[in-house]
Amino acid sequence: MILYPAIDLKDGRCVRLLRGDMDKATVFGEDPAAQALAFQKAGCDWLHLVDLNGAFAGAPVNADAVEAILAAVEVPAQLGGGIRDMR
Repeated sequence: MILYPAIDLKDGRCVRLLRGDMDKATVFGEDPAAQALAFQKAGCDWLHLVDLNGAFAGAPVNADAVEAILAAVEVPAQLGGGIRDMR
């Protein structure tokens, strides 16, 4: 079995939304790259990243946080949220 730990990004922070409500976010961490590295050190082989701002805006918003995560870890990541085309 492969587990994909998810890092949901809102305003550059790691969050969880209550019932998908952007106004009801619980912040779990201020440093998404540190969280990603912790998942990697715990043995995870993949990451799942979600740009929540981007999903609601229709275009990527948390690119800085995503880039920081990708620079910090060696495991592959899948990304969703705000991606509408290949540009």
